[in-house]
Amino acid sequence: MSDLELDAARAAQAARDLTDAGADLRARARAAATRIQGLSTAPPWGTGRIGAAFESRYREIESRLLAAAERTGTQVEALGESATVAVRRVAATDETNEELIQKTWQT
Repeated sequence: MSDLELDAARAAQAARDLTDAGADLRARARAAATRIQGLSTAPPWGTGRIGAAFESRYREIESRLLAAAERTGTQVEALGESATVAVRRVAATDETNEELIQKTWQT
């Protein structure tokens, strides 16, 4: 038998905190995206041949980076939600097992 005990309330709070952190990360990513896109609307690198060459690669990289930041926040949020489900299931299993053990010892 394991000596490991789950503090369900504490684990549930940690899972909620993780979900909130993911939501916060997504919000920050959106704010950063808005700022970055605003700063690069008029290409600060110029519109000449070199600036145009830079621009042609920059937009693709900018788009990928901003999308990755958004996905990271979404994944952290989903991880928190999954942890919440896991905590509930472990707590329910513990309760069921405790009831079974009590019934077994009473007979």
